[in-house]
Amino acid sequence: MSMGFHRFMLSLGWLALAGCGASGAGVHRDPLPAQLGQPSAPVGTTKVSFEDTTRHRPLVTRLWYPADPKTETKPTTLDWIFVARGVPEAPMAAQPEKLPLVLLSHGTGGSTSSLVWIAEDLAAHGYLVAAVEHFGNAYGNDTPEGAMAQWRRPVDLSRALDALLADSRFASRIDANRVGAAGMSSGGYTVIALAGGIYHPERMGAHCQDHPSRRGCRPDARAIFERLPDRDAASSSYKDPRFRAVFAIAPALGPGFAAEDLTEVKIPVGIVASAQDEWVPLADNAGHYAELIRGAKLTVLPKGGHFTFLAVCNDQGRERAKDICVDIDPTVDRPAVHEQVDKLVLQFFDTHLQ
Repeated sequence: MSMGFHRFMLSLGWLALAGCGASGAGVHRDPLPAQLGQPSAPVGTTKVSFEDTTRHRPLVTRLWYPADPKTETKPTTLDWIFVARGVPEAPMAAQPEKLPLVLLSHGTGGSTSSLVWIAEDLAAHGYLVAAVEHFGNAYGNDTPEGAMAQWRRPVDLSRALDALLADSRFASRIDANRVGAAGMSSGGYTVIALAGGIYHPERMGAHCQDHPSRRGCRPDARAIFERLPDRDAASSSYKDPRFRAVFAIAPALGPGFAAEDLTEVKIPVGIVASAQDEWVPLADNAGHYAELIRGAKLTVLPKGGHFTFLAVCNDQGRERAKDICVDIDPTVDRPAVHEQVDKLVLQFFDTHLQ
């Protein structure tokens, strides 16, 4: 089976960078790598489909949640390549009655499963987690136009939150006063936009004109932008006050923001990135955001590439999707990096959503 990941890379625009996966596949049993430990409590998972009727846009959403303590954890694989431990359709734990909610945003060309490692850890510690597929910018439906129209992404999370709060299966379990969001790469931009950041494509275009060899800068970006029917919405505010804190992992699109574009970010912002990121250079992206967002806390990891922040892959992934499953630095221990970042993310949301 060809995963087609190189095709995803070629479809990026103005550094709307990737967090790839294969969202069309199912759940399959697969042995866990020996270095992965078991979560502190069993985790359940389910997949639901919502619809944003205003924008005629599907919102496929995968959820993770604390499972009944008697649930037996069994190893699985999501999207054929990502190692997972959540139990499909496991009964939800009865207590606590109300759960904090964290919505996840994948990167360009990615899937709802690419951040399963964060989702499962949060769920094992008492969170409801919902990863939203960004239609037109996800595995299986990624297009140059979808990759360019990054401003559609924060609305996806806001509409998914609306749907979850109105859904009888989940609404009674959600503490609507404790809602946060986390995202990787373009998903990092997404959560910063939810916090109040306002993206300006012309700033990103100027950056790419000055640095045309940067990965993701494409010569036809202007032509793609001009044919987008909603291009006038690119620099609108997508701030959603229901989100009390956001965490950005290797966030992209940093050059699309100046200081004045981030003054409305008033909630806590956590950021983590690698000093070796080969797709979204630290200084222009995570470092740029951290410098301009008041109170933002940046953690820089000394090693690891951009895709170190994707889920651990099985043998098939490491063989057929080496560009995202095999780290550029062979000394990087991806599970150890995930453990470190999981602690940062959990501490961040435990502090700001309590």
